[in-house]
Amino acid sequence: MLNSELNAEVAIVGGGMVGMALALSLAQHDINSVLLEAMPASDDFSEQFDDRTLVINPASKLFWQDLGLWSEIEPHTTPINHVHVSNQGRFGLVQFDKDELKVSQLGHVVAAKTLAKLLFDAVKRQKMIDFLQPAQLHEFQQTDRHVNLSVANGDSVKTMAAQLMVGADGVQSPIRTQLKLATEVKSYDRTALVCNLITSQKHQNRAFERLTNHGPMALLPFTNRSGHSRFGFVWSMQTDQAEELLAVDDDIFIEQAQQQFGYRAGEFQQISRRSSYPIYQIKVPVQHAHRTILMGNAAHAVSPVSAQGLNLAVRGIARLSEQLRLAKKQGQDLGDHSVLLAYQEASKQDQQRTLDYTDDLMTWFKIDEPLVNTCRSIGLVAINANLALKKMLFNTAGGLR
Repeated sequence: MLNSELNAEVAIVGGGMVGMALALSLAQHDINSVLLEAMPASDDFSEQFDDRTLVINPASKLFWQDLGLWSEIEPHTTPINHVHVSNQGRFGLVQFDKDELKVSQLGHVVAAKTLAKLLFDAVKRQKMIDFLQPAQLHEFQQTDRHVNLSVANGDSVKTMAAQLMVGADGVQSPIRTQLKLATEVKSYDRTALVCNLITSQKHQNRAFERLTNHGPMALLPFTNRSGHSRFGFVWSMQTDQAEELLAVDDDIFIEQAQQQFGYRAGEFQQISRRSSYPIYQIKVPVQHAHRTILMGNAAHAVSPVSAQGLNLAVRGIARLSEQLRLAKKQGQDLGDHSVLLAYQEASKQDQQRTLDYTDDLMTWFKIDEPLVNTCRSIGLVAINANLALKKMLFNTAGGLR
């Protein structure tokens, strides 16, 4: 039973997948944390998440293996063996195949709800983590030696002190706002529609990316525990168009999606509940303040192109955990400025490369001009013919560079 006063080495504000993964990674290094989740508790924690599917890229797989969780996650995943990238209405395509690249698979697909539930169960088992839900951060104060937090937890208010506070509180991040950290926001004036999709063909472990002038479309292969084959579907488009398509019936939605995507994955037959979210890029050049650091979408948000969001966050978690492990081993204060600066310096190149990579795809493929269209198609043909270039792109998207 938690007292009204609670001390921890690290306080993590935000109990989503990023916050839970960070708490578990810290526990592996004998660093205790308190994890604060504002959403009300429910019988099924995973219901806080929508029906989207996530790609676990090779670098993230290594992270989950190091945490000792991959054996629990893998049975719920579907391997990606082949990726087909095409340019709507134009010649040119790129195909990535595990055998050609000489890898065991290109990635894995997992339902967001499933991954969240597995992380939640692991957090509840971990004695190094105190999990509070609902826990609404009222205020925090940064002092010379600690960050003092005041948290509403049910009918009581808890106070706590930590050497370091992590803001994993999402893309809107109240902590980022309160710290007045400069934030660069780039809107793509696009919205992503998300649902599950059943087609006339089994997925055969194939993923598809369809690049259109309206925005990218992606089909991610997934097989549930009952053996049913489906795709996770992400469709990016102008926001006003997305609002219209959210309102139409399933038959009209399927017809419109099929028209844009084509028949490479078979005939679209059935969809699940649709949800949506706006697409924009968020960049926070300086992601730390006194005894405080931002993680996940609070620090960087990218478009859904190439499924980079959670994978980028996972690489950041691994780096921060390592910096904190070294600091603790050397008897250093975990909230020391030099520790946080070392993390950001180690992350800067990876973050910028990923931001540029996803931004280029969003920007380059929405230009509809004859010369640009031709150059784009030629570029795809050139990539498909060059194995070394394919490997470089695979390593970039896989977080291995």
